[in-house]
Amino acid sequence: MIDDKIAPFLGTWILDADESEFDQGEPPQSATLRIEDNFGMVSFTMSQISAEGEESSDTFEAVPDGPEVKLGKSGLVDAMRLVFQGDRNLISEARRGGLTIMKADRELSDDGRTLTVTQTVHLVDVASFTNTSVYRKAQ
Repeated sequence: MIDDKIAPFLGTWILDADESEFDQGEPPQSATLRIEDNFGMVSFTMSQISAEGEESSDTFEAVPDGPEVKLGKSGLVDAMRLVFQGDRNLISEARRGGLTIMKADRELSDDGRTLTVTQTVHLVDVASFTNTSVYRKAQ
């Protein structure tokens, strides 16, 4: 059942910067998002070239609709949770001390060719920021 639900999200997605909207930070020059099934874990690899030309990449894994995964490498968050909301939304929550501080809602278009990622970051005692990134499935 989970394999069927994750299948439409799998693959390489390329950022459409013109369709994206960033409240926090400058849009990158380019970005890709790779979503893979890793023996029941879903692996997300985000690579980008920033507005200033700096390359960066980050990866995380979680079990869809599974238990929270404890993280050790990040000082910002200590756990990750990944859940399906219906058939078209895959939501990850980055948590610290039991509180969600970052949430990414990945919504598939009806034709499965566009992935809209709405990421909200909650900065304690400051504000919340939302970036909406529109990705197109690579051929």
